[in-house]
Parts: sequence; C-alpha cells; structure tokens
Amino acid sequence: LGCARNLNDSEKMIDDLNHGGFQLVAEGNNEQVTILNTCAFIQAAIDETEATIQSLLDRKRQGALKVLVVAGCYPSRFKGQVLKEKFPEVDLWVKTQEESQIQRLLSRLIFGRTFQPQERVAYTKLTPSHYSYIKISEGCNNWCSFCTIPKIRGPHQSKTVPQLQTEVQQQVEYGAKELLLIAEDTTCWGEDLYGKPSLQTLVKALSDCPVEWIRLMYLFPSRMTPELIKAIQESPNICAYLDMPIQHVNTELLASMRRAHDKDHLCRILDLLFESIPNLSLRSTFILGYPGETEEQVNELSDFLERYPFTNIGCFGYSEERETRSARLKDKVPESEIQARIQHVMGVQQSLLEERNVALIGEPLKMIYEGDGTGRSYRDAPDVDGKLRLASVPEHYKVGEFYQVQVTETSAYELTVQAL
Repeated sequence: LGCARNLNDSEKMIDDLNHGGFQLVAEGNNEQVTILNTCAFIQAAIDETEATIQSLLDRKRQGALKVLVVAGCYPSRFKGQVLKEKFPEVDLWVKTQEESQIQRLLSRLIFGRTFQPQERVAYTKLTPSHYSYIKISEGCNNWCSFCTIPKIRGPHQSKTVPQLQTEVQQQVEYGAKELLLIAEDTTCWGEDLYGKPSLQTLVKALSDCPVEWIRLMYLFPSRMTPELIKAIQESPNICAYLDMPIQHVNTELLASMRRAHDKDHLCRILDLLFESIPNLSLRSTFILGYPGETEEQVNELSDFLERYPFTNIGCFGYSEERETRSARLKDKVPESEIQARIQHVMGVQQSLLEERNVALIGEPLKMIYEGDGTGRSYRDAPDVDGKLRLASVPEHYKVGEFYQVQVTETSAYELTVQAL
C-alpha cells in the first residue's frame, strides 16, 4: 500500500527474503507467509491499511495463509502494545527502520534460526523492467505542520554516491531505461553528507549513466537553487520533468504549514525553471481546506495555475492528524467545502490543459511504449500522470522500447498520437 517509496522498500525486502530461504509465490497459491507493506500517512491511508489487515486475518482464520507480517509506516506510527491489542493475530510487526532486518526476523519466526540458502536468487522487480525507482535517502527533517512522515520514517539519511551508482548499475543490468529518483525530500539529499543540500552533486554523478531518462521526484521548493537548476539543465539524461509538491501558494498559509518559503520565493524559482529548462513539464500537488484557508486564498491558487503552465497536478483534502501541529489550529474547513474547493481547482486546471494542449497537435514526441496501445513521453511519470494513446499500434512495437510519435488529438489528460 502507499507510495513509490513503499514499492521500493518492498523490492528490497523481497530481495533480502529471496536470499534467506524464502520463495516468492503468487497470492492465493498456498502461500505460508503474507507480508503487507503499509501506509499510514493520513487517516484515509490508515483506514485502508486496517481494512486490509482485517481482510488478511479473515483469510488466516480460514486457513488460506499461516503467517501474517505487517510492515512499514503503520507499525512505525503506532505503539507496539496498541497494535497487539488491536490485531493480536498478526504474527510479526516490522517498522520501516527494521525492514533491513526482515530476513533475520522472519527466519527466526519460521525456521527458529537464521537460514542461508546455497543458491543466490535473482532480483525480483515490482515494476516493469524498463523503469525503476531509486530511493536516494530515507526519512525527513522538514516537520511540515500537517505531516506525520518525520515521526514515521525518522530523520533524513542520504545514501552515498557510490551506493547509488551501484544501485543504478544493478537496475540498468535488469533492463531499466528510465530511473525515478525518490525520497521524502530529494532536494535534502547530501545535507548529512556535505553539510548542505547537494542534489546537484548527485545529478552530475549520474549524468553519464546509460539510461534515456532520469526523473526527479518530490522536490522541496525551498531547497531549489540556481545551482541545482543549472545541473538539471546541463545533464542530458535528466528529463525536462520535475515533480515539486507545492501544497499551497498563499504566504500566510505556507508559514502556518511550516514550508520554509513564501510565495515570492516560489515565483522566483518557477520563473527561473521555466526560463532555464525548455519545454519543462512540471507536476505538483496542493492541499485544499487547510485550517483557516479562505475563498480568497483558493482563488489565489487558481490564479497561480493560470500564471504557470503545470502539466499535471493533484489536489488533496486536508486531513487532520492528531500528532501534527496543524491539528491544534482553529477555523476548520467543513469536509463538504473542502471537496467543493478541490473540484473547483481541478476544474480550473482541466480547462487550462484543454486550451494549452491544443498547441501540441503536430508536435513530435519520444515515447516509451507501455503496451495495450499506450505509452509515455518525458511529460508523464508512471502511475501518477496521463498516457499517450496510439491510434494504431505498429506490429514491430515492443514494450519498454522508445519510438518517435506525433500528437494528433488532445484532451486535458490524454494525448492521441501516431507513429512516425
């Protein structure tokens, strides 16, 4: 459950278990152990996690599985005694900080000892072979007022350049042509290694790796610098695609959210980005209904979307989490009003995209083919963004290969293309 960071964690746990005497099998195939990697970022995620745990426990009572392990953010967020009282039939709880020990923990539970098989099992990917997520750091130091991640994931810790170069080389050997760099805050990378945020150093170190596309995800606006933007501009395999969760644009709300920048800084950075990176595709997310948010501030956000050509956005309703600073704020926005504001902002963005995308008709694009008549350009990250839809698929097209196409029709969230 949850985000791409959890998917990356799951791949690492599977790899550890493959080397510890366990064999991955399809769900519903007489498995003995089921591991649920969980999300607990907001209440909706907690509800989904608990419903999934309950469903798996029902299967366990029916004899369809023997051992249930719950890992990830959910056991990291809540105290062990609370979890044991709520779900006493769960056999093992594994916090995010303990995931690297899952082989030892599960071996002792199942075998009564640590077990090391003779043969080394091949790496198991949870994504198609042509793209891979590379998690460059763990944890977060930002402590935004609405967020529980620092409590769940702990303080920020960067992987070193050699560690990441080794991971990248491994994924390239498995067939990756596209890498997505992820973290809680990718722009914080290197702060613990070099005394200051140094993502530009990593960008330069990976600029000669043999992949077509590298995407930078989860960029924090206050840590975007001219040096980082220059490194992105000068690195040919860094996509002209950036994912920067902005959350809001009103200076007063940004201060309450503890976002470490104001609207003026945000505008300066976006102006520089669009000036420096031709054909930039910018993705962002926004929170609607934060305590104290007014209609005027929502309109300010709408005006901001008209000023800057975001390719993709997501809007989320504010979720009150009891461990956060914002939970103590007054002037709560009613849920019905939050949903109305989301619909309004997403409607503004849809109208803008319908108008802007018309200019793409006739434009050539490099596309990576995903199968089923769809593909993605540099403008689209896997899973979270739209796709290119082929009017007809040439027989020689293969999944995971790059092809040149031309845009023939557009809508807000999907482009129709034809092969060139």
